[in-house]
Amino acid sequence: MMGSAVLAGIVSFAAAGLIWYAYFYRKEKKLLQRLYDIIEQAEQTGVSAEKVSEEKISMIEDKFRRFVNNSLLENEKNRQQKQVIQGLISDIAHQTLTPIANLKLYAELLREAVCCGTEGEERINPEWSELTATLCGQTEKLDFLIQSLVKLSRMETGLIGVHPQTADIQTLFDAVHCEYGKRAAEKGIELTFEDSSLKAFFDLKWTGEALGNLVDNAVKYTQAGGKVCVSARAYTFFVRIDVADNGIGIAPQEFHRIFTRFYRGLSVDDQPGVGIGLYLAREIVRAQRGYIKVASKEGEGTVFSVFLPCADAGESSYFSTVPNLAIVEESDIMKT
Repeated sequence: MMGSAVLAGIVSFAAAGLIWYAYFYRKEKKLLQRLYDIIEQAEQTGVSAEKVSEEKISMIEDKFRRFVNNSLLENEKNRQQKQVIQGLISDIAHQTLTPIANLKLYAELLREAVCCGTEGEERINPEWSELTATLCGQTEKLDFLIQSLVKLSRMETGLIGVHPQTADIQTLFDAVHCEYGKRAAEKGIELTFEDSSLKAFFDLKWTGEALGNLVDNAVKYTQAGGKVCVSARAYTFFVRIDVADNGIGIAPQEFHRIFTRFYRGLSVDDQPGVGIGLYLAREIVRAQRGYIKVASKEGEGTVFSVFLPCADAGESSYFSTVPNLAIVEESDIMKT
């Protein structure tokens, strides 16, 4: 009889446990469903900011609703501020285009007048010639800055969009080499592009701008007699383009800052540039569902790696559903 009582007690305890488990399981399931509904509502129409009574909703749900609502308000505020800044940049750039064009024209005329007479003879001292050359150089720098700001503003506001399609990597290489080959040769740098039969999914014009910025940086920060090599290799979902140089390199603590607007490392302050090229390159590549990585060692060189969707993957539904591949690690999604 004692054994039967013990057994009955165990059964009763187990039954009570199951009942309590079922009860809390249903409450937890309902709470999770309500939290999910809040997220769905936030994505579609936003979350109401009104206070919800704790008699109708749990404290967790109330706090979660408040958090989501505050996040939406903050995102909207940031979006509006970004639009204001982009509008200002666009207006400033537009208003300065004509004055800068005039400055360039008059600077060139002044240089010609200073350096040469009517019959081409040298007639002004070298100091004046150096001053006019500096004036022309600074004008070119200002023009480059304004043009870069215009590109950034138009891209970020959607006035200029990338239109990727299946294209040959070799065509991209030829275009960039045509633009930067002479500049590298003038500085005494060996610029090579390895032949490639690969195809990828990219906008030829804008990707040429991005890759050109990387090549320009490599040439700029590599000493005379150095080498810059551009190559491509295939992965399962991406085509990787490497721009490798044996230049001055980048300090590890600067890796996370070099892609920000107007950032320039302490070691390159004496070099021409405004700190927009890498930022623009990253934005162009990210707009095409790709990303950029960097590996460098001070005094030995740098490798910038551009990852573009391969031809088949770029046209697949996978890339149309991934919001931003820039945060995905190479080892997570690629195989050689």
